[in-house]
Amino acid sequence: MTLVLVLVLVFNDWVAKPRWHGMITGKVSDLAGLAFAPVLLTAMIGLVRHGLARLGVRIDPSLSRVRLIAACTATAAGFAVVKLCPPVADLVARAIGHHAEFYPDWTDVLCLPAVLVALWIGRDELRRVPLGRVAAIHRLGLPATPALADVRWAGRDTTALAAAIDAWDVPRIDAELRPAS
Repeated sequence: MTLVLVLVLVFNDWVAKPRWHGMITGKVSDLAGLAFAPVLLTAMIGLVRHGLARLGVRIDPSLSRVRLIAACTATAAGFAVVKLCPPVADLVARAIGHHAEFYPDWTDVLCLPAVLVALWIGRDELRRVPLGRVAAIHRLGLPATPALADVRWAGRDTTALAAAIDAWDVPRIDAELRPAS
C-alpha cells in the first residue's frame, strides 16, 4: 500500500500536474501526501531512534502507537495550517525552496481523513510485530507483556508471544511471529 501511495504521488506531482494542473491533480496530491507523510515521518523517527540505539541509548526504535498517532496528528495539523493560513504557507514554501507553492483552498481540508490510511498502515505494522521489537524487548530486559501493549492495541493477542519472549525461547518466538497460513 505504501508503494502505491508513493507511485501515485510521484506520477501525479511530476507527470500529471505539469501537464494537466487543476483541481483533480491538486486533490490527488493532497490525498496521497496526507496518507504517505505520516508513514514517512514515523520511518524517519525510527531511523533516528535506531541510530541512537546502536550508539547505546536504551530505547526501542520500533514503531509505537504514540509515534503513529503523533505523526498522523502532526501531518493533519500542519496540512490544515498551511492550507488555511497564507502567511504560514508562504513561510513553508520559502523554507522548502525549489519554487514550492501552496494554493490556499479551504476545500483541501476535506482531504484530511486521508491520514486515516496512514493510521491503518501503521496499525497493520504494529499487529505484525514491528521488526526489532522482540530483540529490543530482550536487549532492554523489559517484561514482554507491557512492552507488547502497542501490538495488543493493534488487535493481536500477544499472550503466547510474551511468554516466549520472557522465557527467551527462540523457536517458540519464531513460531509465534510466523504468519498464519
